[in-house]
Amino acid sequence: MKDFKISIDKCRVIFLDLEFYVPESGRDKEGLCYNPWDKKCKFLGGSFFVANPTKDFSAEISVGSKAIQCLWLWDYNSEKELLTVIYELLKEVYGLAKKGNNGRVSPILCGIGITSSDVPVLFDLFKRYKIMSNYDAFQFQSSFRIIDISQLAIATFNNSSSFAYPKTKGHILNKYLPGKKFESGKAVWDLYESKKFDEIEFRVRDEIVCTHLSYISILNDYKKFKNLEKNAKKHSKEITP
Repeated sequence: MKDFKISIDKCRVIFLDLEFYVPESGRDKEGLCYNPWDKKCKFLGGSFFVANPTKDFSAEISVGSKAIQCLWLWDYNSEKELLTVIYELLKEVYGLAKKGNNGRVSPILCGIGITSSDVPVLFDLFKRYKIMSNYDAFQFQSSFRIIDISQLAIATFNNSSSFAYPKTKGHILNKYLPGKKFESGKAVWDLYESKKFDEIEFRVRDEIVCTHLSYISILNDYKKFKNLEKNAKKHSKEITP
């Protein structure tokens, strides 16, 4: 069988970061306090950067880049309307990526910690608001591939044991963007209550920029590792009698 060659310029990576609001009565839980099935909670929206691997990984993007799409609850009439727009965005990118490689390469969803928060939340919301049936939502979700930066970064840290654990946003930023820090996502609750929507948008735009740059930096580290491996093998052959 002839090897399939991927058309990289037809592939797409969707960097995303979502935000949620949890009322005071639900803030005493451990881990992710937001639950997409809790009607007292609110889905606030987020930012999306649809990247072309041949054009968008050579340099960092700016916080104010027009390529970052911001979709927020306060710009729509309801959560369902907002989620419908997000669904249409994902569907458009899915169709573009699939068409470009004869249906053999899926679009990628990329972010920090998104496998345990953003992605399952988003697709549960599609189901809750009947934007998709349970059956169709499962099919659609499985049509994407996920790169979680918290897992991608594991190999770039020294692990003293055989227990590999996803890295936190703090660990990743400290390694690749020293000095850059983000308050807990819980800080967004206060910003939302104070109607400081511009601050929420700036924060999330900045998180997209940092996620994008971390992704590039981690892949560059991988390339360094492979070069070291290649040189070690070459050196081993040279000294073998």
